[in-house]
Amino acid sequence: MASRRSARDSRSAEGAEGARSGAPPWKIAVVGAGISGLTCAYRIAQRGHDVVVFEAGEAVGGRMRTVVKEGLPVDVGANLLLANYDRLHALARELEIDDSLFPFVSGAGGILRDDELTSFSPKSAFDVLRYRGVSFGSRMQLLRYFLKASAWADRLDFFDLSVGDDEDEGRDAYAVVEERLGREIADYLVDPFVRTFHFHGSDSISMKAFDALAALFVGRDGFVPTGFRGFMSALPEALAARLDVRCGRRVRSVRADARRGRGVLVDGEPFDRVVVAVPAPIALELLEGGSDPMRALLAETRYAATLDVAFRVPLAVAEDFEGIWVPFKESAIISECANDACKGCKDGIDCVFTMGLHAETGAHWLGRSDEEVFRDVALEWSRLFPRYSGHLRGLHVERWPHAMPIYSPDHLARVRAFLALGEDAGQGAGGIFLCGDYLNHPWIEGSIRCGEKVANLLADRAVPAGRAKGTPLRETPPPDPSES
Repeated sequence: MASRRSARDSRSAEGAEGARSGAPPWKIAVVGAGISGLTCAYRIAQRGHDVVVFEAGEAVGGRMRTVVKEGLPVDVGANLLLANYDRLHALARELEIDDSLFPFVSGAGGILRDDELTSFSPKSAFDVLRYRGVSFGSRMQLLRYFLKASAWADRLDFFDLSVGDDEDEGRDAYAVVEERLGREIADYLVDPFVRTFHFHGSDSISMKAFDALAALFVGRDGFVPTGFRGFMSALPEALAARLDVRCGRRVRSVRADARRGRGVLVDGEPFDRVVVAVPAPIALELLEGGSDPMRALLAETRYAATLDVAFRVPLAVAEDFEGIWVPFKESAIISECANDACKGCKDGIDCVFTMGLHAETGAHWLGRSDEEVFRDVALEWSRLFPRYSGHLRGLHVERWPHAMPIYSPDHLARVRAFLALGEDAGQGAGGIFLCGDYLNHPWIEGSIRCGEKVANLLADRAVPAGRAKGTPLRETPPPDPSES
């Protein structure tokens, strides 16, 4: 089991001074070393508390994890960031890795329709007029929608979908777009966009989410893809280097500490509080406590499943594109393809293509072997783009049973209602705090914001739990990591 032990180094001067001034620090467990859990742990430690992060896998990052296969780096989850990820950029500056952020340099992306790839790399609302994949009338309809969306920027926040009111929150995006903008836009722009980034269809996502996304798109910086030199793992690894992270340590049980009357036991080890920063179904499995509303929210949260499939592709064959969206009407298997050469994933001979699968296929292919997945995805991509036939060599398959939360109308309402509850039933009930993108915080930026929000909430409630001031929490020595 790997362990990183420099949590105290991450405390800010303010937090450390608070710990020295007499108020004893809490001992906090964070379960899950994805970007939301790591951000939360980092901010809690800065407030002067002792934090231990438990991670079931052998590496940190979750959907920001990078693996190296045959000398080529492969981002196994998220494959791009945006220039308007404000909290991510602030965190990168704080960690002194912001100089590794860069805008992608590549050719235009596109959307496949009727066996033809039409260029579509929008950076602003007016760019939709140049898209030739739909009729001019549809383009004008879409432009009017985006111009209208500019008025929503002050009340809608895509990275926190609990914020603001939207008259269409209770309806799905496909139905609203088909009704107001037409089926062509629904099938060949809105649905492919949702499937590219969420893997499921737009008939499952609230129109509020799409309206908030449109407001983001027409706002400052638009939709400008960026990434880290050193790839996605740069940020989670920088956070983990400043924390006590115990990789290879799968948590089996989180329950109230009945002996002390307050606090939480994580696999029998006492903590003042615990932040559970894993997908909702996993959180539900390990929780032996928590309020009824908390458990109900976890039980009702749904996810889209996918596989991330990476191939080696000869540079002489690979076309110059950033990404391709594949509508469900064109393929029931592949939803998108990213040419990671734009991030430097190449070795002078080959580059890396990563392909995501539609949730309808991904859910059924989770149990298939790598060889079967490589074969059938390569066959499908070669059917869509014959030039690649015989040139795709399988590199890596990452299975994501909980790839993306489904931000349905019902889900947005359930999360908002849960977050409005007090400490007895909502966040902090039984000493347990939930953290993650499923709390109405989409994408990497939303996950970072959620981690910071939960850290602030927990730290603001940090009153010693069930012990005299200055009394250390540890009543038994912590387990030896070498014995785990």
